[in-house]
Amino acid sequence: MSTGYPSFPSWDSAQPGGYAPPATHAPPAPATHAPPAPATHAPPAPVTQLLPPMPAEAAYGAATVAVTMRHAPIAFLFGLVKPVLTIDGQRVRATWKRRIVVPVNPGSHLVHVHLPFLVPPRAGRADLPVELAPGQTAALEYRAPLVTFMRGALGASPQRYPGVAAAVAINAVAVTALLAGGLIGVGGDRTASAQPAANTPAPARSAAGAPPFPVAPTGPAVPKFPSSSEGSGPGFRDDAPDRKVAGATFQPGEKTSAASSADWPFAFRIPESWNCVPGKIDLPKTDAVVCFDKKTQKNERAAVILRVCPSTCDAADREQLDKDWLVSTTGLRRAGADTRFRQTAKNKAGKYQLELSHFFTDSASGVKYQVGVDARTDPAKKATAQKVVNDILSQTSS
Repeated sequence: MSTGYPSFPSWDSAQPGGYAPPATHAPPAPATHAPPAPATHAPPAPVTQLLPPMPAEAAYGAATVAVTMRHAPIAFLFGLVKPVLTIDGQRVRATWKRRIVVPVNPGSHLVHVHLPFLVPPRAGRADLPVELAPGQTAALEYRAPLVTFMRGALGASPQRYPGVAAAVAINAVAVTALLAGGLIGVGGDRTASAQPAANTPAPARSAAGAPPFPVAPTGPAVPKFPSSSEGSGPGFRDDAPDRKVAGATFQPGEKTSAASSADWPFAFRIPESWNCVPGKIDLPKTDAVVCFDKKTQKNERAAVILRVCPSTCDAADREQLDKDWLVSTTGLRRAGADTRFRQTAKNKAGKYQLELSHFFTDSASGVKYQVGVDARTDPAKKATAQKVVNDILSQTSS
C-alpha cells in the first residue's frame, strides 16, 4: 500500500500526567568522588503500564495514535469511572476530555475503548483498526453512548453520542408508564389525582416496554453486510468469471458473507467470521474499507480501495494509478493487460501479503475504475487472503 490506512489529520498535544516520553541521550555529568551511599532495600517503584517503547531504529518517522474521550453531561455516571484505552491489547493511561497521545511503530494497530461498569461490565465498547505510515497521526475521538448496553463511537472527530433516539424512547416510555399508573397528576391537584378512591383498584401500569436497543456501529455505517449467504447479496454476480492471481478461491458450500457499499458497482465475498468498517486513505477521490477477522482482528485483514480512472484510462494513466497505490514496482507481476499483483511470502511484519491493482469498466454506467486490495494474514492462513483477493478480481471482471 502506498500510505497509512485509514489516514487522519495530524495534530500534536501533550500526554496526560504520568506519560514518560522516549529517553534522550543527554551528555554524562562530570564524575565526582563522593562516598557511596549506604545500600538500602527500598521497594521497587510502581510501573505504569504503557505501550512498549519503540526500538531506536523506528524512532525516525514514528507514527502516533491520539485519542480524546468524551461522555454526555446527561450520562454523568460515566464520569465516575475512568475509561479503558488499549492499543494492540496494551493498556494506556487515559482520562476524560484530554487528548491522549501515544507514539507507535508504523503499521497496523487496533484501538479499543470501553468503560468499566456494573451492567454490562464493559459498557460502550468500541474498536477501530488503523494502519499508519511513518510520520502519520491517527487523530481519533471516542464518544460514550447514552445507553450502557450500546456501543461507543470511535473514529475521526467529530463523533456523535450513540443512543440519543433510544434514550428519548426510554424516557417517553417511562413517562407514559407513570402517567398510566396515576403517579403524575395532569391539569389538576397532584395529590388528589395521585391517590385512588377507596375500594377502587389503582389503574395498572402500562405493560409497554422500551424498544430494543439498536447496536450502533463504530463510525459511519458505509458498507452493508448481509448475513451468511454463500455469496448472495446486492451487487454480487453469480455469473462472474472465475479469475485468480494466486492460490485458493471460495468453494461451493463455504460459509461467506457478501460485502457491498451503496456507492460501489460491485460486491465481494468475505469469510463469515469477518467484518468490514469504513476507512480513509490520502489518495484523491478514493473510497476505502478495511475488512478483518472479528476474532483475530489485525492478524487477518484486507484493505480495499476504489477510485475512478481518468476518462482515457490509457497505459500512462494506469501506470500512474499503480504507482499511487503500489508505490514500488519491485516484484510486480501481470495477470492480463488490466491486472497487476504482488505476492510476498513474509513481509517485514512477518505476514503473508497479497496486493492487487485491477482496472475494470462498470457495465451499467460505463465508468472506468481502479480497484486495489492489500490483504495480509499469518503465513499459515494465506489461503484466506487469496480467496478475498481472487473474489474481488472475479467480481470486477467481465
